[in-house]
Amino acid sequence: MLHYHRQGTGEPLLLIHGFLSTNRVYDKVRSDLIDTYDVISIDLPGHGKSPLKKENTVYDYAHSIIQLLDSLKITNATWVGHSMGGYITMAAIEKYTPYVKRAAFVYSSPVHDSEKDKAQRDEHIDLVKREGVAALAKKRIPSYFAFQGDPKDVSEAYRHADQTTPEGTIAALHAMKERPNQVDMLNRIDFPLFFLEGTKDLSEAPFHATSSQITKASTDTSHMGMLDNPQQFITELKNWLTLTD
Repeated sequence: MLHYHRQGTGEPLLLIHGFLSTNRVYDKVRSDLIDTYDVISIDLPGHGKSPLKKENTVYDYAHSIIQLLDSLKITNATWVGHSMGGYITMAAIEKYTPYVKRAAFVYSSPVHDSEKDKAQRDEHIDLVKREGVAALAKKRIPSYFAFQGDPKDVSEAYRHADQTTPEGTIAALHAMKERPNQVDMLNRIDFPLFFLEGTKDLSEAPFHATSSQITKASTDTSHMGMLDNPQQFITELKNWLTLTD
C-alpha cells in the first residue's frame, strides 16, 4: 500500500507529487488547504516511503492510487497532480473516471513525449543504471528550477530525490516515456479541469484547450512553483477550487 500523509476536514483532496519527489514537496502549501479539505498527500511507488511493486505505466500508478482510495473508502475526490503526478491523474481520468470529481494539473502537460524526449528518457535510464539516482538528480533538478532556484528549495528537492530508489526511478522514466497523448481525451471531459502553468517552466509542452471545462492560470515561477512562490501557487489553486465547488 502507498505511504500517505492525511490531515484536514472536508471533501477529500489528493496531492500527487512528481518525478524524483515525495509528498513533502507540498509542505509549504498544505496548511492552506486543511481547513477546507481532507488532504491526502501520497508518495508514489518507488518514491519516498512507498515501495515499488510492478508499476511500469501511468495506468499502473493510477491503479495503485485507486487501491489506496478503496482502502480509505473514498469513492470520489479532487486530484491535484504535479508534473508526473499530473500524467498519472490523466490516466486515472481516462480509466477510473468515477473516482475523479475534478482535477488540477500543476506544471504538467497532456502532450506526450516527442521522439527526442523519449531518447532522453532512455539516456536517463542508462545514467541511473551506470551511476545511480544522484547522478540523474544532479542533471535534472537545477532545470526544474529554471537554474535560478532558492538554494534551500533546491537542497530540499535533492533530499526528496535521495528517497527515490533506482528501480523506482527507472520505472517512472519508462512510464513517462510511454504515456499517451491525452489532449483529445481531456477536451472531452465533462467536469472541471485546471492547468497551472509556470512562466519559467522549462519542462512542460504547451497545448491547445478547446473545452469550456478547462481553466488555465499561471504563476511567475519555474516547474517547482509550490516551492518558488507558495503564496502565488496556493492563491491560484484555491481560486479555482472555490469557483468549481
